[in-house]
Amino acid sequence: MTRAVVAIVTLALVLAGCSGFVQQDSPETVTPAAVPTDGVGYPPGVSDDAVVPSTLASTHERTLATTNYTLVTRQWVTDSNGTVLRRSNHTRYVAVNKTTYAGQFRQNGTELNTFTTRIDYWTNGSIVAAQYDERVNRRSQVKWSVRDDGPVSDLSERRTIRAVGEAVALSVADRSDSGVVLVGTRFRNPDRLNTPLFVSDPRNVSVRLRVNHDGTVSAFRLAFDAKRSDRQVRVTQEMRLRHIGSTTVRQPEWVENTTQRSLQD
Repeated sequence: MTRAVVAIVTLALVLAGCSGFVQQDSPETVTPAAVPTDGVGYPPGVSDDAVVPSTLASTHERTLATTNYTLVTRQWVTDSNGTVLRRSNHTRYVAVNKTTYAGQFRQNGTELNTFTTRIDYWTNGSIVAAQYDERVNRRSQVKWSVRDDGPVSDLSERRTIRAVGEAVALSVADRSDSGVVLVGTRFRNPDRLNTPLFVSDPRNVSVRLRVNHDGTVSAFRLAFDAKRSDRQVRVTQEMRLRHIGSTTVRQPEWVENTTQRSLQD
């Protein structure tokens, strides 16, 4: 049976740089709260004295591998006046088997020329479909090509979580029956950050992660100042887990329509 596969060669590269995120231009002041000592436990990789990023990230990935979920990442880059230079939104819906998932990526910006990029994708492990639409100055182009691998290489954002933990010194700000809140305002290794293209010299960082007791990072927010060309910018990134255990992944209608057209060719 002929496979109908809609994709672009650069799809994986585009999506690989989309970890993140909610607009907030001013730095967030974080004051760690007193940590209770009533016997409430810690998630793996977290203790009174330290956070082990590799353990935290690996536990997050392993726990999500046993369920379905929706994961949303957003990112904003704003200048010193608060003007949004680039904005991206990425939502993915993941089934329990992790070979079936779908998603939408949207990006727009005002740099050079106003542009909009839209990518919709779906895979069941053997068929990979992605629909790409780019508009620059109101011109639209759709590209089609064949791919044999999935469009997203890090479904759970494990690498992003580990990178944030290795880039910023984290500590426990709050602990409750639902989990812990980790915060950080000091860089340890800023080179570990997944920064937007052409952004350099990150500083004035603020990060907040919410970690459930099962080890899943249910939300995080990262913000930092940086340079982009000759201007100062603020980068804000956010990730949120939603509908854990209740996410359904359906084949989009546009995939079925494309398959029917391919079989008729």
